[in-house]
Amino acid sequence: MGNLHIYNETYSHGNETGKRLKNVDYWVPLMTELLPVFTEVEVRCWKNETEMIQLIKPFAHTIRIETDLVSFTMPLTQKLKSLFLLSANRDTGTLRWFSLHFKKNGYHICLVEQYGAELHFNQITKADYLHIQSFFGNDTVFNFSE
Repeated sequence: MGNLHIYNETYSHGNETGKRLKNVDYWVPLMTELLPVFTEVEVRCWKNETEMIQLIKPFAHTIRIETDLVSFTMPLTQKLKSLFLLSANRDTGTLRWFSLHFKKNGYHICLVEQYGAELHFNQITKADYLHIQSFFGNDTVFNFSE
C-alpha cells in the first residue's frame, strides 16, 4: 500500500491571476468510477466564494469557519455525487471547488486540491495507482511512494 500525489500541468491565461488546468477531461471518467466508493466528503471554499458556499451549504452536516476558509462536511449522497461530476469546466480549465476531501468510513482516501491541480490518494495499491494513472494525460506528474 502506498500514497499517490498527482500534479496536473497548469498554465497562466492572459491577465488572469489564477491558473488553468491544461486538461480537465480526466475528471468525469475518474470520478464516475471513484465516487461510488466514498461515503462522505469535506468541501473547502474560500470565504469570498459565496456562490459555491450557497450551493453546498444546504447539504452540510457540519460547517467550520476558519480565517479564510469555510469547510463543510457531509455524507456523500447521490445528489452530491451528481453535483461533483458536473464540476469540471472546460472553458475555465478548473474544477468548481478549491478543495474536496473524499472519505470512506471516516478515512481520507482522495484529496482534490487547488481546483483540481493536485490530487492525493492515500493507502492505495500499485495496481490502483496504475489504473488511476490511465485517466490522465502525458503531461501529468505522478509520485507514488510505498
